[in-house]
Amino acid sequence: MSTKTVVSMGELLLRLTSPDGILLKDAKSLRVNYGGAEANVLMSLSSLGFQTRYLTRLGDDEISLAAKKRLQEMGVDTSFFASDPTHSPLGIYFVEPGDGPRASKVVYHRKHSAASLMEPSDFDFKKAFQRADIFYVSGITLEISQNSAATVLAAVKAAKKMGLKVVFDFNYRSKLISVEEAKKVYPQVAKLADIVYATPWDIRTLLGYNSDTKDDDAFLAEACKAKGYEALFTKKRKILSPHRQSLLPIVYTPEGKTVGKEIEFDIFDRIGAGDAFSAGTLYGYFKDGGSKELALAYGLANSILAQTIFGDQAEFSEEDLKTFLACEGHGEVVR
Repeated sequence: MSTKTVVSMGELLLRLTSPDGILLKDAKSLRVNYGGAEANVLMSLSSLGFQTRYLTRLGDDEISLAAKKRLQEMGVDTSFFASDPTHSPLGIYFVEPGDGPRASKVVYHRKHSAASLMEPSDFDFKKAFQRADIFYVSGITLEISQNSAATVLAAVKAAKKMGLKVVFDFNYRSKLISVEEAKKVYPQVAKLADIVYATPWDIRTLLGYNSDTKDDDAFLAEACKAKGYEALFTKKRKILSPHRQSLLPIVYTPEGKTVGKEIEFDIFDRIGAGDAFSAGTLYGYFKDGGSKELALAYGLANSILAQTIFGDQAEFSEEDLKTFLACEGHGEVVR
């Protein structure tokens, strides 16, 4: 199989999680993990077999270097990192796992992080995108600062100029940016994207695209054609409890809608599920002999498996995804 090379840009993060059943305000210890939306996607794609490169701005303190080491251990190329002369810290987010009727909670400490200060001049895009196939970016990096938004836009333009497929996951976070501010920057990237991950709310609210169509399926199919996207991925989630849900993956193309299989499952850790879905669908869509059907199957499997382990990343191989799909998680113990 000829592999693909995926480049992404974003903010590395330190995740600190309180023990199950303990509120953050009562926690005496916190569990450490490293991630961030774009980094999660790249680490998962590395596990699946693609080549990956990450662009970010990072300090040189011990915590920042630990996050960088995590990426390297997962096979992500970090040679294009920009050093931070201001010695600004790594962004942090805290997770309080939900239980029963109590929902999970996320608290961000990301203001003035090293990545929020990155600028287009920090990177040599011509070298970073050399012999690459795909540039993946998340809306989260548009939200953390005006600097990072300008850098993402410059990177997207450079990627388009060099012939890479641009993939944009809307990934809106209300705690990072207001809807009004997001409406100013999201369309600038979305109009240059070839493939997007979005919900009907994203298209209507952040892009301002509306029609007389009230049905969400018909609306997304119409929006995909109107915006000229090669593919628009989405998923329907039914939350049955903090620890149980179902997922139904869907992709819209100019030719029509393709629907995957809906699977109900138990959750151990939901953080990073969307990133795993993006990685799985991209792998299935772009690998040799890939298809829309394979993309949806791999996206669903990768997302579900990611929610069975602690941490932000799906560290599963293609064989793991195939094994899950063969039995939908109901197989015997592998001995």
